[in-house]
Amino acid sequence: TTMLTAAATIRYPSPSTPLAYGTAGFRARAELLEGVFYRMGMLAALRSRARGGLAVGLMVTASHNAECDNGVKIVDIDGGMLAVTWEK
Repeated sequence: TTMLTAAATIRYPSPSTPLAYGTAGFRARAELLEGVFYRMGMLAALRSRARGGLAVGLMVTASHNAECDNGVKIVDIDGGMLAVTWEK
């Protein structure tokens, strides 16, 4: 598992520009989000495990606006935003 995680962090590096998570999740150009998607998937799996295996999802957002309005956010077990205590 550690080797898989290490290999994935090389394949899906952190974005070169710091991104902030807000009510719309992470919003940025697609090339900045690849590593974010990987890490968000890992966080969703951890959140699901912490909540007894209940479904936690990722929402990919696409916009008719500028490309930088595309993004990804976590959908918690109740269908709402991720609990604030998990955002830090």
